Amino acid sequence: MNYPTRALMTATLSVFCFLSAQAQFPYAASVFTAYYVELQNPTILDIEEGWDDPVVSIPLPFIFPIGEVSAFELSIDGYGEMLYAMDELGSVNILWPLSVDVMDVTNDENTAPGDVSTIRYQTEGNEPNRVFKIEWNNCGLYEEISVEGTSAIRLNWQVWLHEATGVIEYRFGPTTLTNEDIFSLIEGYPFTSGMIFNFDYDSYIGNIYAASGDATAPSWSLETDFYSWYYGGDFLDNVPQEGQGYRFNGVSTSIAESEGLEASFQLYPNPTTGNCWVTNQSDDVQNYTCLTASGQIIAQWNLAPRANHRLDVSHFAAGMYVVRNERGMSQKLMIR
Repeated sequence: MNYPTRALMTATLSVFCFLSAQAQFPYAASVFTAYYVELQNPTILDIEEGWDDPVVSIPLPFIFPIGEVSAFELSIDGYGEMLYAMDELGSVNILWPLSVDVMDVTNDENTAPGDVSTIRYQTEGNEPNRVFKIEWNNCGLYEEISVEGTSAIRLNWQVWLHEATGVIEYRFGPTTLTNEDIFSLIEGYPFTSGMIFNFDYDSYIGNIYAASGDATAPSWSLETDFYSWYYGGDFLDNVPQEGQGYRFNGVSTSIAESEGLEASFQLYPNPTTGNCWVTNQSDDVQNYTCLTASGQIIAQWNLAPRANHRLDVSHFAAGMYVVRNERGMSQKLMIR
């Protein structure tokens, strides 16, 4: 990416107006350590060699909740380091493992033959306990390759999505990015790790949940004023090292809201082979949608307060489905 392009994006970001955040962000971050293992049998994304700022979609093997978005695919965007999950209304939730501008090291003409950067993925485990893993492997840094003409800096990290628990993990691998590089090459751009939720392209609103301070034990803050955060916020002081990780566990916005969402509707029996009854446990008329793992809508209906609906699943293929209502509450439905 050239500097005029970056300057344009920076100017665009500076006018974002982030409105009030949720009562509490839907995830709580924690630090963990684990031995870093490269993916052994990955599918490599079909990105042309010499890539910079790739925009490509990654299909998910199961519907995965990222905040209020039930994602059946993720899109790589930004500077090649962001994962976008978008709902049908255009609202975007972004996973941001590390805010660096990654680039294929083959852009350095002195790179050894066969020395390439890839973004790849694979699924491990069995349903309903699968883990989907996305890996940035042997990636270079735009600022070094395009400005310095070298590619000594290398970055490796993974994003794990846990089907059974909804936990999201960022796992950092070997890197030659130094703390000095942060200030000499990435100066003027926030160096952090986190998430951006409820981003709306039309109204430019959203919430930033980002790390700052010591990367081994960062502080996590929820920001709503993007301009102040981007130009005057606190960011990471050093580089996450190999074996370090950030884990994001889902939390309720409040006890009252949690109870209200949990009680909004019920599925039974679940798992099922023939019929599934859906009960609207709220005091309002609700619209419901049943989706396949690929996001295809296969049934829609509405229910009066406290009413039941018989969902005939006898003709559905075995597997995992999602039933959700207009309030954003979703539940997994297993068909055997």
